[in-house]
Amino acid sequence: MAPSTSEATLERVRSKRLLLTVTTGRSGTGHLAKVLACFPGVKSEHEPKPTFGSAMRTVQQTPAAAREFWLEHKLPRIAAVRAPVYAETSHLVCKGFLESAVELRLQMSWIELVRPARAVARSLCSLGTIPGRTFAGTKYYLSPFDARVRLAVPHERASRLSDYQLAYWYCLELGERARELEALAKANGIGWVRCELEQLAATDGALALGRSLDLGEPSTVGRLRLAALSSRPSNRKEHLKARFELADDECEHEEREVRALVGR
Repeated sequence: MAPSTSEATLERVRSKRLLLTVTTGRSGTGHLAKVLACFPGVKSEHEPKPTFGSAMRTVQQTPAAAREFWLEHKLPRIAAVRAPVYAETSHLVCKGFLESAVELRLQMSWIELVRPARAVARSLCSLGTIPGRTFAGTKYYLSPFDARVRLAVPHERASRLSDYQLAYWYCLELGERARELEALAKANGIGWVRCELEQLAATDGALALGRSLDLGEPSTVGRLRLAALSSRPSNRKEHLKARFELADDECEHEEREVRALVGR
């Protein structure tokens, strides 16, 4: 039987500040976790167990299961963290889990981590991670075949979309959800900070993010770590990628078709 979350555990988590992400994935989430870890008092992880990915498919079918996942699985682990600020940069948390976190009255700030839709869609296609079509694309990403999507496409029409169009649709869907979540955050006093991937490539940009989140100034060691991070590429997974042949004008044509389908 799964361990239950006592009221004391919930109160321990409520005494902490949680930093969570709203993002597509393939957007620098692993790099963001390393950046946040350079600031004082922050315990920062990318996709620690129990992962939101282990419950994402269940939550798409049964949204109320998100609350159970928080209470029975995620919160006990966060409660055990000593740091006053806990950051987790998984792209899965914005796919049905943040609403329950609001209901649980957790103290949070949400980071909208942005990368251009075409760059994300190209990256997904290069990895063979196609939403609704391949194993990883179905397990970790949303597609028009999911219930309760914001940008509905008839399933018969969605089945005729190209791989690139499914990946691009996913980016548009996450954009819609980001605007919904931003409104939810503002209505509930939750901090909202928008950060572009390119900003994290420079030390000054990372420091600006820390200031926007009221994390304080990093120590000398923290600054040295930030400087070292700025000289390294983020998680490009080049060894897993195949060559993606679609030219920019072809991408634009396929994107226009998707935008017309969803009225964007």
